[in-house]
Amino acid sequence: MSKLQIALILIGALFVVGMILFNWWQQRSHRRRTESLFESKHDDVLLDDFRPGSIQDGRVEHQLVDIGDEGPLEEPVMIDDIAEELDSEPAASSPVHFADAEIDYIAEIQTSAPIGAEEMAEVFRRKYDFGKRVGVYGLNIDSGCWEEPHARPKYRNFKISLQLVDRSGVISLAKLSEFRDMVVGVAAHLGATEHCPEINEAHSRAILLDKFCAEVDMLIGINVMSRGEETFAGTKIRGLAEAAGFRLEADGTFKYFDEQGAHLFSLCNHEPAVFLPDGIRHLSTHGITFLLDVPCVAQGRQAFDQMITLAKNFSATLGGVLVDDKRLMLNDTGFDKIRRLLQEIKLKMESRQIVPGGERALRLFS
Repeated sequence: MSKLQIALILIGALFVVGMILFNWWQQRSHRRRTESLFESKHDDVLLDDFRPGSIQDGRVEHQLVDIGDEGPLEEPVMIDDIAEELDSEPAASSPVHFADAEIDYIAEIQTSAPIGAEEMAEVFRRKYDFGKRVGVYGLNIDSGCWEEPHARPKYRNFKISLQLVDRSGVISLAKLSEFRDMVVGVAAHLGATEHCPEINEAHSRAILLDKFCAEVDMLIGINVMSRGEETFAGTKIRGLAEAAGFRLEADGTFKYFDEQGAHLFSLCNHEPAVFLPDGIRHLSTHGITFLLDVPCVAQGRQAFDQMITLAKNFSATLGGVLVDDKRLMLNDTGFDKIRRLLQEIKLKMESRQIVPGGERALRLFS
C-alpha cells in the first residue's frame, strides 16, 4: 500500500470520526432542548379532574423553533451592531408590534427637540440585559407615527417597553428597577423628560398575570408506542410525517402548520434522541409523541381533532398503540374530556383578553 493510499485512509478516518463527534454534539444539544418539554410536571388531563390551581407551582419553560434562539444574548452588543440595526428600514411586510400595556412596563422619554435614533444607543446596547423582551419605539416627526427607530428619521418622543411575564415566569423587582434606572439615566443624558410608572404596582400586576398564565398553561400529548420490544424506524416515521404535512425543523421535531403558517402541534421522539436530518436514517425508537401547546393555538379543539386523526393513522401504520404518559390506553371518553378542557381554557383566556394563538398569547407563552 502506497503512502498516498495510507494518507487518504487516515484522512477519511479522521473525517468519519469528526462527523460522528459532530453528530453526537448535535444530538446532545438537541436532547437538552427536547427534554425541557417533558421536565415540567403537568396533571394528566386524561385521567384526573382538571383543577385550575393545580399547575401554579411553576411555569412551563419551552424552547421555540429557532435553534439560534437561546434566550437573552450574553455577548455584548457592539456599537457597529447598533448602527447596522438602526440603518435598516422596517420591512413593509412586517408591521411594528407596539408595546402592550397589559403585559409590558412602558416608560416614556419626551425630548424637547427632534433627535436621531442613535441617541438611544444605550437602550439598544442593553436590550438583552433584563431577561425579558425589550421594545423601543419612536414618534417619527415626518409621518407622525410610532415605529421601531432606524437611522434616517428624526424622533421627538420614545417609548421603551419591558415585558413583565413570559413562560419562564415573572420579571424580578430588581430587574424592573434596573430597567427604570436605565431609562431615567438615558433621559438625563438627553436632557429630556421621562415618565416611568411605579414599579411596585407594575410588579404586583405582573405577579397576578403570571398566576393566571400558570392556570391555563397546558401541554397535551398523545403517545404512539410500539408493542413489546418492537421499534419504529426513523425513516418510516419521517416518511409518514412528511406525507401527512409535517415539516422537520431545526430543533429536531416535526411541526404541523395550518394554511396561514400558524404552528398547530408537533411530533417528537418519545425517547431522548431527536430527529436530525443526517441521523434519522439510523434512528429507531419505541415511541413518538404528538404535542399540542394549548395557549399558543387559535383553534385548540380543531387542532386537537386533527392531532388525534394523525396519531391514529400513525398508530395503525406503525403497528403501535395510543397511550398517555402513564402508559394507559387512550379512548374517546378521554378525548372528549380534553375537548371540554380546551373549551374551558379558551373561554378563560378570552375573558382576560388573551386570545389563544393571538399575538398577546404568543408573547406570554414564549
